[in-house]
Amino acid sequence: MVPNSSHYIALKKSYEKVGNEINNQDDFFNDDLLNSRKFFSKKSLQERNPIPIDVNVFAILSGISFENNFLDFIGEIYQRINFVLSDALYYLVKEENLGVEYAVLKWPNDSQDNKVVETAKNIMKNYSFDAFKLKIFGIQMHKDGCIVLKAVDERKEIFRFRESIVSNVKDIPKKQSSWAHIPLGRILEPIGADKMNKLKKLLLDINSYLNYDLLIKEVHLVHEKKWYMEEKDYLLTKNLRY
Repeated sequence: MVPNSSHYIALKKSYEKVGNEINNQDDFFNDDLLNSRKFFSKKSLQERNPIPIDVNVFAILSGISFENNFLDFIGEIYQRINFVLSDALYYLVKEENLGVEYAVLKWPNDSQDNKVVETAKNIMKNYSFDAFKLKIFGIQMHKDGCIVLKAVDERKEIFRFRESIVSNVKDIPKKQSSWAHIPLGRILEPIGADKMNKLKKLLLDINSYLNYDLLIKEVHLVHEKKWYMEEKDYLLTKNLRY
């Protein structure tokens, strides 16, 4: 991706607008973290062993899983995050369940509409897709405790496909991502000023070297049964031309 391309610049600014909101905070606030805690069972949070709740979601995404070299790379980042957060309450997505979202066909509280899923599946089958590079260029955390990898699709493949789905699938949920990020996990309680300072420094350090070209060769239509893909069924896998 050309650093001064309009697509890259617009996406980078959008990431930074959300990521910069926490810059002046010395810690997370409980009210903000409620958005993250809702993804996990109350009992598991009380036991300090976060377990994602059961859901009924249909989505199109790549990953689950990505190439092994990338998973090893993420594993090293996880080790550094684990070291800083230590005994804090947080959740990191299992490496093999990481993904980049193209479109959501059903959110948990939406009524089931099989026509939406079938229409999207047919579009996916017939869509002309070449393998492409997803450039991972940064990492950031948000006020609600979410930690994400910032990424940009070099040929706007994700954005074009997302637009095709949204434009051609009647009654698709209006809530859709406008990014090409990879969610890594969530911090689930205030961690104190010392840990917060160390975490900010860690993310700055990771940002200084994070530059990974991830080859995307498959797209999946998935029925997600537990958040963060801890339980799922693959309904369709499309191998991209490579």
